Amino acid sequence: MILKIIVVAALLYLIYRALGGEFRLPTKKSKENREKEDNTLVECCKCGVYITQKEAIKKGECFYCQECIKG
Repeated sequence: MILKIIVVAALLYLIYRALGGEFRLPTKKSKENREKEDNTLVECCKCGVYITQKEAIKKGECFYCQECIKG
């Protein structure tokens, strides 16, 4: 019986290592982290002005301000 437990534990460990040793459950972002992320300053790729990430519009890897999107 103990041998079976050891074999199963060894197999689970090998599977864990084969998956890269990372097995994280998704976590919800806390309200504080979301507020920090929203208030992070980013630079507009077109005009260079800094705006908060919440106000910015993201296209691809770049952020744009409202004025650059309109014009």
